[in-house]
Amino acid sequence: MRGSYSKGYPVAGSLFDVHKHLVLTGVLVQLNQHLSRIHYIDAHAGTGVYELPMLEHSGDELVNVETLLKANRNELTDKYIEIVRSCNRSLPLSKYPGSPVIAQKLLRPLDSMSLIELNLEDYSELSGLFETNSQVFVEHGSAFDRVIKRIPEGEVGGAVLIDPDYVIEEDLNDTANLIIQCRNKWDAAVIMASLPVTGRSSSDRYIVSILKDSGMNNIYLSEFEFLEKSVDDEGCELLVKSKVLLINPQFEIIEILDSALTQLAASLPSAINAKSTIKAI
Repeated sequence: MRGSYSKGYPVAGSLFDVHKHLVLTGVLVQLNQHLSRIHYIDAHAGTGVYELPMLEHSGDELVNVETLLKANRNELTDKYIEIVRSCNRSLPLSKYPGSPVIAQKLLRPLDSMSLIELNLEDYSELSGLFETNSQVFVEHGSAFDRVIKRIPEGEVGGAVLIDPDYVIEEDLNDTANLIIQCRNKWDAAVIMASLPVTGRSSSDRYIVSILKDSGMNNIYLSEFEFLEKSVDDEGCELLVKSKVLLINPQFEIIEILDSALTQLAASLPSAINAKSTIKAI
Protein backbone atom coordinates (compact mmCIF):
# COMPACT_ATOMS: atom_id res chain seq x y z
CA MET A 1 0.00 0.00 0.00
CA ARG A 2 1.51 3.31 -1.07
CA GLY A 3 1.72 6.04 1.51
CA SER A 4 1.54 8.93 -0.94
CA TYR A 5 0.24 9.89 -4.32
CA SER A 6 2.12 11.04 -7.37
CA LYS A 7 -0.77 13.27 -8.41
CA GLY A 8 1.11 16.52 -7.89
CA TYR A 9 0.44 16.76 -4.17
CA PRO A 10 2.35 14.97 -1.44
CA VAL A 11 -0.08 12.90 0.63
CA ALA A 12 -3.41 11.13 0.31
CA GLY A 13 -6.45 12.66 1.96
CA SER A 14 -5.47 16.29 1.25
CA LEU A 15 -8.07 18.88 0.29
CA PHE A 16 -7.20 18.16 -3.34
CA ASP A 17 -8.46 14.62 -2.75
CA VAL A 18 -11.46 15.78 -0.75
CA HIS A 19 -12.53 18.07 -3.60
CA LYS A 20 -12.00 15.56 -6.39
CA HIS A 21 -13.63 12.69 -4.54
CA LEU A 22 -16.62 14.74 -3.42
CA VAL A 23 -17.18 15.55 -7.09
CA LEU A 24 -16.91 11.84 -7.93
CA THR A 25 -19.28 10.87 -5.13
CA GLY A 26 -21.81 13.51 -6.15
CA VAL A 27 -21.78 12.43 -9.79
CA LEU A 28 -22.22 8.73 -9.01
CA VAL A 29 -24.93 9.32 -6.40
CA GLN A 30 -26.92 11.41 -8.88
CA LEU A 31 -26.53 8.86 -11.67
CA ASN A 32 -27.66 6.11 -9.31
CA GLN A 33 -30.78 8.07 -8.42
CA HIS A 34 -31.82 8.50 -12.05
CA LEU A 35 -30.50 5.43 -13.90
CA SER A 36 -31.15 1.73 -13.30
CA ARG A 37 -27.64 0.75 -14.36
CA ILE A 38 -24.33 2.58 -14.84
CA HIS A 39 -20.76 1.80 -15.88
CA TYR A 40 -17.83 3.68 -14.35
CA ILE A 41 -14.37 3.98 -15.93
CA ASP A 42 -11.35 5.07 -13.88
CA ALA A 43 -8.60 5.99 -16.34
CA HIS A 44 -5.76 6.38 -13.79
CA ALA A 45 -6.87 4.12 -10.98
CA GLY A 46 -3.78 3.87 -8.75
CA THR A 47 -3.64 1.24 -6.02
CA GLY A 48 -7.13 1.71 -4.59
CA VAL A 49 -6.23 2.37 -0.93
CA TYR A 50 -3.55 4.61 0.58
CA GLU A 51 -2.02 5.14 3.99
CA LEU A 52 -2.74 8.41 5.76
CA PRO A 53 0.60 9.39 7.33
CA MET A 54 0.72 11.16 10.66
CA LEU A 55 2.23 14.52 9.80
CA GLU A 56 3.63 17.26 11.98
CA HIS A 57 2.54 20.64 10.71
CA SER A 58 4.55 23.27 12.55
CA GLY A 59 2.16 23.28 15.48
CA ASP A 60 -0.82 24.11 13.27
CA GLU A 61 -3.70 21.76 12.66
CA LEU A 62 -3.39 19.94 9.35
CA VAL A 63 -6.52 20.48 7.28
CA ASN A 64 -7.38 17.30 5.39
CA VAL A 65 -10.04 14.60 5.24
CA GLU A 66 -9.81 14.12 9.02
CA THR A 67 -11.00 17.72 9.44
CA LEU A 68 -14.34 16.80 7.86
CA LEU A 69 -15.13 14.51 10.78
CA LYS A 70 -15.61 17.65 12.91
CA ALA A 71 -16.99 19.98 10.23
CA ASN A 72 -20.62 20.79 9.51
CA ARG A 73 -21.65 18.40 6.79
CA ASN A 74 -24.49 17.86 4.33
CA GLU A 75 -25.91 14.71 2.75
CA LEU A 76 -23.18 14.46 0.11
CA THR A 77 -20.23 14.99 2.46
CA ASP A 78 -21.85 12.54 4.90
CA LYS A 79 -21.88 9.88 2.18
CA TYR A 80 -18.24 10.58 1.32
CA ILE A 81 -17.14 10.45 4.97
CA GLU A 82 -19.13 7.25 5.46
CA ILE A 83 -17.09 5.64 2.67
CA VAL A 84 -13.79 6.90 4.09
CA ARG A 85 -14.65 5.65 7.59
CA SER A 86 -15.66 2.24 6.22
CA CYS A 87 -12.01 1.74 5.21
CA ASN A 88 -10.83 2.34 8.78
CA ARG A 89 -11.37 0.23 11.88
CA SER A 90 -11.09 3.16 14.26
CA LEU A 91 -10.19 6.82 14.61
CA PRO A 92 -7.99 8.64 13.87
CA LEU A 93 -8.16 7.69 10.21
CA SER A 94 -5.20 5.64 8.99
CA LYS A 95 -6.30 4.67 5.46
CA TYR A 96 -7.73 6.65 2.59
CA PRO A 97 -9.78 5.15 -0.27
CA GLY A 98 -8.79 6.12 -3.78
CA SER A 99 -11.37 6.69 -6.49
CA PRO A 100 -11.79 2.96 -7.37
CA VAL A 101 -12.80 2.08 -3.80
CA ILE A 102 -15.07 5.11 -3.49
CA ALA A 103 -16.83 4.12 -6.71
CA GLN A 104 -17.03 0.46 -5.70
CA LYS A 105 -18.77 1.42 -2.46
CA LEU A 106 -21.47 3.10 -4.55
CA LEU A 107 -21.99 0.23 -7.01
CA ARG A 108 -25.37 -1.50 -7.12
CA PRO A 109 -25.87 -5.11 -8.28
CA LEU A 110 -26.38 -4.19 -11.95
CA ASP A 111 -23.57 -1.63 -12.09
CA SER A 112 -20.02 -2.30 -13.27
CA MET A 113 -16.68 -0.53 -13.51
CA SER A 114 -13.42 -0.67 -15.44
CA LEU A 115 -10.14 0.30 -13.78
CA ILE A 116 -7.02 1.12 -15.78
CA GLU A 117 -3.55 1.57 -14.31
CA LEU A 118 -0.22 1.93 -16.11
CA ASN A 119 2.21 1.46 -13.21
CA LEU A 120 2.80 -2.29 -12.88
CA GLU A 121 3.28 -2.29 -9.10
CA ASP A 122 0.14 -0.23 -8.57
CA TYR A 123 -1.78 -2.44 -10.99
CA SER A 124 -0.75 -5.52 -9.02
CA GLU A 125 -2.11 -4.04 -5.78
CA LEU A 126 -5.26 -2.85 -7.49
CA SER A 127 -6.03 -6.17 -9.18
CA GLY A 128 -5.48 -7.99 -5.90
CA LEU A 129 -7.94 -5.69 -4.19
CA PHE A 130 -10.72 -6.50 -6.66
CA GLU A 131 -9.83 -10.04 -7.77
CA THR A 132 -13.00 -11.58 -6.29
CA ASN A 133 -15.37 -8.84 -7.48
CA SER A 134 -17.12 -9.85 -10.68
CA GLN A 135 -18.44 -6.32 -11.23
CA VAL A 136 -14.94 -4.90 -11.62
CA PHE A 137 -12.59 -5.24 -14.60
CA VAL A 138 -8.97 -4.26 -13.91
CA GLU A 139 -6.57 -3.69 -16.80
CA HIS A 140 -2.86 -2.87 -16.99
CA GLY A 141 -1.85 -0.27 -19.54
CA SER A 142 -2.14 3.33 -20.69
CA ALA A 143 -5.47 5.08 -20.23
CA PHE A 144 -4.96 6.84 -23.54
CA ASP A 145 -5.00 3.45 -25.31
CA ARG A 146 -7.60 1.56 -23.28
CA VAL A 147 -10.39 3.79 -22.00
CA ILE A 148 -12.26 3.92 -25.31
CA LYS A 149 -12.29 0.12 -25.49
CA ARG A 150 -14.03 -0.07 -22.11
CA ILE A 151 -16.98 2.14 -23.09
CA PRO A 152 -20.11 -0.06 -22.95
CA GLU A 153 -22.29 -0.74 -25.96
CA GLY A 154 -25.90 0.37 -26.07
CA GLU A 155 -27.75 2.97 -24.02
CA VAL A 156 -25.82 2.52 -20.78
CA GLY A 157 -25.13 5.66 -18.80
CA GLY A 158 -22.16 6.22 -16.57
CA ALA A 159 -19.08 8.26 -15.81
CA VAL A 160 -15.38 8.52 -16.62
CA LEU A 161 -12.71 9.90 -14.27
CA ILE A 162 -9.51 11.09 -15.96
CA ASP A 163 -6.85 11.93 -13.36
CA PRO A 164 -3.34 11.83 -14.84
CA ASP A 165 -0.13 12.86 -13.10
CA TYR A 166 0.71 15.45 -15.81
CA VAL A 167 4.39 14.58 -15.53
CA ILE A 168 5.12 15.35 -19.19
CA GLU A 169 3.82 18.09 -21.50
CA GLU A 170 2.18 15.50 -23.76
CA ASP A 171 -0.23 14.66 -20.94
CA LEU A 172 -2.06 17.93 -21.60
CA ASN A 173 -2.77 17.05 -25.23
CA ASP A 174 -3.48 13.41 -24.42
CA THR A 175 -5.96 14.32 -21.70
CA ALA A 176 -7.87 16.75 -23.91
CA ASN A 177 -7.98 14.25 -26.77
CA LEU A 178 -9.14 11.45 -24.46
CA ILE A 179 -11.98 13.66 -23.21
CA ILE A 180 -12.98 14.38 -26.82
CA GLN A 181 -12.92 10.68 -27.75
CA CYS A 182 -15.00 9.73 -24.71
CA ARG A 183 -17.53 12.47 -25.39
CA ASN A 184 -17.87 11.48 -29.05
CA LYS A 185 -18.27 7.75 -28.37
CA TRP A 186 -20.28 7.84 -25.11
CA ASP A 187 -22.75 10.70 -25.14
CA ALA A 188 -24.58 9.30 -22.08
CA ALA A 189 -21.52 9.67 -19.82
CA VAL A 190 -20.47 12.37 -17.39
CA ILE A 191 -16.74 12.99 -17.78
CA MET A 192 -14.62 14.29 -14.89
CA ALA A 193 -11.04 15.40 -15.46
CA SER A 194 -8.65 16.80 -12.87
CA LEU A 195 -6.48 19.67 -14.04
CA PRO A 196 -2.75 20.03 -13.28
CA VAL A 197 -1.80 21.08 -9.75
CA THR A 198 0.79 23.57 -11.00
CA GLY A 199 -0.70 26.99 -10.34
CA ARG A 200 -0.28 27.72 -14.06
CA SER A 201 -3.65 28.71 -15.47
CA SER A 202 -2.12 28.51 -18.95
CA SER A 203 -2.18 24.69 -18.67
CA ASP A 204 -5.88 24.78 -17.82
CA ARG A 205 -6.66 27.15 -20.66
CA TYR A 206 -4.72 24.98 -23.09
CA ILE A 207 -6.79 21.88 -22.29
CA VAL A 208 -10.05 23.84 -22.38
CA SER A 209 -9.11 25.50 -25.68
CA ILE A 210 -8.63 22.10 -27.31
CA LEU A 211 -12.05 20.99 -26.05
CA LYS A 212 -13.69 24.19 -27.27
CA ASP A 213 -11.98 23.98 -30.67
CA SER A 214 -13.48 20.51 -31.07
CA GLY A 215 -16.95 22.00 -30.76
CA MET A 216 -17.59 20.61 -27.29
CA ASN A 217 -20.03 22.38 -24.99
CA ASN A 218 -21.71 21.74 -21.62
CA ILE A 219 -18.37 22.11 -19.80
CA TYR A 220 -18.12 23.22 -16.18
CA LEU A 221 -15.12 23.98 -14.00
CA SER A 222 -15.20 23.24 -10.26
CA GLU A 223 -12.52 25.13 -8.29
CA PHE A 224 -11.73 24.66 -4.62
CA GLU A 225 -9.34 27.35 -3.38
CA PHE A 226 -7.50 27.40 -0.05
CA LEU A 227 -4.33 28.51 1.72
CA GLU A 228 -1.73 25.82 2.21
CA LYS A 229 1.67 25.95 3.90
CA SER A 230 4.55 25.37 1.53
CA VAL A 231 6.65 22.25 1.94
CA ASP A 232 9.93 24.19 2.08
CA ASP A 233 11.70 25.35 5.25
CA GLU A 234 10.13 28.80 5.07
CA GLY A 235 6.64 27.41 5.62
CA CYS A 236 4.97 30.36 3.90
CA GLU A 237 1.31 30.17 2.96
CA LEU A 238 0.36 29.72 -0.68
CA LEU A 239 -3.04 30.14 -2.28
CA VAL A 240 -3.71 26.93 -4.19
CA LYS A 241 -6.61 25.68 -6.29
CA SER A 242 -7.90 22.19 -6.91
CA LYS A 243 -9.64 22.10 -10.29
CA VAL A 244 -11.93 19.50 -11.83
CA LEU A 245 -13.62 19.73 -15.22
CA LEU A 246 -17.12 18.31 -15.55
CA ILE A 247 -18.22 17.56 -19.10
CA ASN A 248 -21.85 16.74 -19.86
CA PRO A 249 -23.13 16.91 -16.25
CA GLN A 250 -26.69 15.60 -16.04
CA PHE A 251 -29.71 15.91 -13.77
CA GLU A 252 -29.00 18.15 -10.73
CA ILE A 253 -25.27 17.37 -10.51
CA ILE A 254 -24.03 20.97 -10.77
CA GLU A 255 -26.54 22.37 -8.29
CA ILE A 256 -25.86 19.64 -5.72
CA LEU A 257 -22.09 19.91 -6.02
CA ASP A 258 -22.19 23.70 -5.83
CA SER A 259 -24.23 23.59 -2.63
CA ALA A 260 -22.16 20.83 -0.99
CA LEU A 261 -18.76 22.32 -1.82
CA THR A 262 -19.79 25.84 -0.81
CA GLN A 263 -20.97 24.51 2.55
CA LEU A 264 -17.76 22.52 2.94
CA ALA A 265 -15.61 25.62 2.31
CA ALA A 266 -17.57 27.57 4.90
CA SER A 267 -17.19 24.80 7.51
CA LEU A 268 -13.40 24.49 7.28
CA PRO A 269 -11.07 26.51 9.55
CA SER A 270 -11.28 30.18 8.64
CA ALA A 271 -7.48 30.46 8.56
CA ILE A 272 -7.28 28.62 5.23
CA ASN A 273 -9.79 30.96 3.50
CA ALA A 274 -11.44 28.11 1.60
CA LYS A 275 -13.69 29.04 -1.30
CA SER A 276 -15.60 26.97 -3.85
CA THR A 277 -16.94 27.98 -7.26
CA ILE A 278 -18.51 26.07 -10.14
CA LYS A 279 -19.04 27.85 -13.44
CA ALA A 280 -19.82 27.06 -17.03
CA ILE A 281 -16.88 27.72 -19.34
